Amino acid sequence: MFTDGYIWGRMLEMKVFRPEDVVNALNPPRGFRKWVKQKVHSLIASQVKNGLLKRLVENPPVFATWLATEEDIKAVMKTCSVCGKPFIPNRSDYRYCSRECHMKAKQERTRRIRKAMGVGTIKRKWTQEELQRLQELVHRSARYGEYEELAKELGRTKKAIESKVQELRRLAHAT
Repeated sequence: MFTDGYIWGRMLEMKVFRPEDVVNALNPPRGFRKWVKQKVHSLIASQVKNGLLKRLVENPPVFATWLATEEDIKAVMKTCSVCGKPFIPNRSDYRYCSRECHMKAKQERTRRIRKAMGVGTIKRKWTQEELQRLQELVHRSARYGEYEELAKELGRTKKAIESKVQELRRLAHAT
C-alpha cells in the first residue's frame, strides 16, 4: 500500500510540504508509522537528487514539486502573531516564528492575566509603618472587611494584605 508511487502521488497532490505533512497525509497504521516515515525521507532524498523536488527551506525542511506555484508556497507560510514576520512553521500548530516571540507572547499573556486578577506587576517594598499595622493581625483573626479597609488605607490589594499577613504568621511561628 505504501509504495514509492503512492507516496510520490501524495507529494504531487500537496505540491509544497514537510516530510511530517506527507506522513500525516498517508495516515499509516500505528505500527507502520516509523517505517513509512523512513520511506518518505528516503523518497524525498532521491527525488531531490534527481531534481524532481526542490528544497525551499533548510530548517524546517520544506520541499516543493515542479508543480508548486507562489500561492502554494504562501499557503504553507504563516505570519508570526507577535512580530508579523512570515515564516514556515516546524509544526502546523506553531504561531510564533522564534523562541523569543513565543516568550514575548507568554509574558504579555501573563501580564494581562495578572492585571485582570488585580495583582500588580511591580512589587512595592513594605514600609515599617505598614508592617506594624499588619502585625496586629498576626496573632488574631481579622474582622469582616478588615482586609479591604487596610487595602484601601495602604493603597494595596486585598490579596497583597492577606499574603503578607500569612507570611508574617509563618515567620512568627518559626521563631
